[in-house]
Amino acid sequence: MSFGLGGIMVNINDAQKIINTAMKSGGDFAEIYCETKNELAIKYSDEFVEGINTTKIFGIGIYLLRGEKSVYVYTNNVNYDNIQQLAEKASFLISKTQDNYTQKNIVFTDSVIVNPNKYIIKPSNVSHKEKIKILKETAAAAKITERNLKQLDIKYFDSEQNIEIYNSEGLRTGDFRVNSRIRLSATVSSDKGSHGDWGDVTKPQGFEGFKNNNDHVKFAKDFIKDLSLSLNAKPVSSCSVPIVFEGGSCGTFWHETCGHQLESSAVIKDSSDFKDLIGEKVASEKVTLIDDGTLEGMYGSAAIDDEGTPTRKNILIENGILKKYMTDRLGARILNTEPTGNGRRQSYTFAPTARMTNTFLDSGKDDDEEMIKELQKGVFIKKLGGGTGGREFSLEVKEGYWIENGKIQNRLKGLVLNGRGIDIIKKVDRVGRNLENKGGSFCGADSGLCPVTSFQPRMRISNMKIGGE
Repeated sequence: MSFGLGGIMVNINDAQKIINTAMKSGGDFAEIYCETKNELAIKYSDEFVEGINTTKIFGIGIYLLRGEKSVYVYTNNVNYDNIQQLAEKASFLISKTQDNYTQKNIVFTDSVIVNPNKYIIKPSNVSHKEKIKILKETAAAAKITERNLKQLDIKYFDSEQNIEIYNSEGLRTGDFRVNSRIRLSATVSSDKGSHGDWGDVTKPQGFEGFKNNNDHVKFAKDFIKDLSLSLNAKPVSSCSVPIVFEGGSCGTFWHETCGHQLESSAVIKDSSDFKDLIGEKVASEKVTLIDDGTLEGMYGSAAIDDEGTPTRKNILIENGILKKYMTDRLGARILNTEPTGNGRRQSYTFAPTARMTNTFLDSGKDDDEEMIKELQKGVFIKKLGGGTGGREFSLEVKEGYWIENGKIQNRLKGLVLNGRGIDIIKKVDRVGRNLENKGGSFCGADSGLCPVTSFQPRMRISNMKIGGE
C-alpha cells in the first residue's frame, strides 16, 4: 500500500520484525512512521527569479512507549539493517529488562481514510515556468496597485507529503497531503513614512488552486492597498475598552488565548489554567470552541493525524463548559482518555505531540452591526498578526480601528493585545451568526511547524486592555 508518492520503505514482514525488536525490552506500544516529502520554493524579486530550491525529505522514525514513558528515534538511512539497529537503540533507551519477551505475531489491517482536502493537479506535474507565471501575475497586480511600492519579494511554495504508519496494534495506514502557498513581502512609503509587512495566500490543494482562479491577484491587490492605507494610521494610548473582533482571521485569538492550553502536552506539564477543569465553566456561555481536522479545504485538515488516528471534530468548550482536551496517544494515556486525532509533527525528525488542526469559535445568534452600534467607545480589530500563547498571551494587531459613538473611525497603529486567556474568554458578550474562514497559517511548537487554520464569526469582548503608546 502506498498513499501517493510511491516507494514503500518498509514491507509488512520487516515491519513486524522491527516492532518486535523495539518492544523486546519492555515497551508496550511501538510505531514505525515513514515519510517521503517533496518541497519546492521559488523566489521572485525585481522581476527576476532569484532562486529555485527543491528539497526531498525521506526518513523513518520509531516511537516506543512503556506506560507514561516514551522514546523516539529516527534516521534517513532506510536500509533494513539500519532500521533494525535503530529499533535496538529504542529498545535499549526504554530501559527495562525483560528476558522472557515473546515475539508478537502482528496481523496488520489496512485502514484507508479519504483525505478531506482534494487535489486535481499535482504540483510536481506542473513546470517551473507555469509557477513562475503565477509569481509574475502576483507581482504585476501588486505594482499596479501602489506606485509608492519600494520593496517587493514573492515566494511560491508547494509540497507533496506521503506518510505510512505501522504500529504494534496491527494498524497499517497512511495519508497523502498536498499544499501550495504564495508569500508576499512588501514595503510602501510616502511623506508620512513607510510600512512593511508580509502575508500568505494558502491553498490546501494542488496547482489548480492558482490555475483556476485569480485569488493570488486579488490577494496582492488587497495586501498592497492595505499597506498603503496603514500609513494613515494614528497611535492610541493604552486603555481598557470593549473590543470587536472581525470574523475570519481574528480566530488567531482563540489559538493563542486557550488553544495551546487545551493541548494535552500543556495540561500534563501543568502549564495550563484549564487543568482539572473538565465539566467546569471556563468561558462565557456564548463560547463554543471546536477543533476539527476533517473540514474540506482547510489548511489543518488531513485524513489521519501523524500517529494514524483518524481526524475528527472535537468540541473543546461548549456553551462555556470545558468538555475535553486535544490529545495524542501518549497524552491520552496519561490523562486516561482517548486520542482525539491531534497527534501531529512537522516531519519524521519529530516525535508526535498534541497540536491544533482547524480551531474555531462556533457561530452564535448576535447581530454583527449591533456589536459596534451599541458602543460609545471601543476598538474594532479587522486583522490579527502573529502571537504567543500559554497562560498569558500576546497578539499583534495588523489592522485595527477606533470606535466612537457606534461608528468605526480612524485606523490605529502600534496595538498589542495581551492578557490571561482564561480570564478574557469569560468576557465574550456577543458572537455573530456568520462563520468565516480567511486562510491558513503555520503553528510552531514542540513537534515543529504544522499547518493550521484559526477562524470565527464576528465577536465582542466586553472589556479588554490594549497596549498602545
